[in-house]
Amino acid sequence: MTFDDKNSNVRYRMLHMKSQKSKVKRWEKGFSLFEVLIAISVFAVIGVVAAQLIGISLQSDKTSGQKTVALQLTQETAEALDSLAGESWQNIYGLSKGSANHYYTVVSGSKWATSTGDELLTINAGSYKRYFYIENVSRSSGGAIVVSGGNNDPSTQKATVVASWQNDGGVDIGFATTTKYLMRARNTAATQTSWAYSGQGSNPSSGETADFNSDYASDAGNISTSTPSGSLTLTQQ
Repeated sequence: MTFDDKNSNVRYRMLHMKSQKSKVKRWEKGFSLFEVLIAISVFAVIGVVAAQLIGISLQSDKTSGQKTVALQLTQETAEALDSLAGESWQNIYGLSKGSANHYYTVVSGSKWATSTGDELLTINAGSYKRYFYIENVSRSSGGAIVVSGGNNDPSTQKATVVASWQNDGGVDIGFATTTKYLMRARNTAATQTSWAYSGQGSNPSSGETADFNSDYASDAGNISTSTPSGSLTLTQQ
């Protein structure tokens, strides 16, 4: 092998090594860019998931706060109904029955009263609706409250108080309810001294004993004094 051949071999090896180094450098640069892209993708996914979790957490906190306010509203009305029933049983018993008949409590003359419809409220920039309805209550022969059957108990009424929170369009998006059984706390004795219509004799036109004997006024056709002799018969069933 001549000197020129040796030089040629050396030059070839050097050029080959230089080419390999160049390829390694290009591969290293490409791998680094690939890693950057993967890292960006991972961080992007993590960011989206974190944002969603934060949004869910904030919405959950908001809903929890709205439900707390709604529950407080129902409890406030339930307490007002206790006062109404204690003042006069007719305040409760005289209301139309069923879930379709909405009422809400108001303060009138420094005491509680009722008004028909739904009460709309704004609390902490949130919109709420509140109402209650009254239902009759039946009891079994043993005195237990029953859903069906049994005998009507005029001294017990079921009150259901509903408070809902609404979106900006006034649509209910959640609600809370409180159910309460109201019972007549006292009885009023009425004195019968005459058979008269409302507002006459012993038949007052207002109060708990209002019109208690109107059905048996002397000209109502519901009493008989003819038979048997010396007795008074109430004919209305």
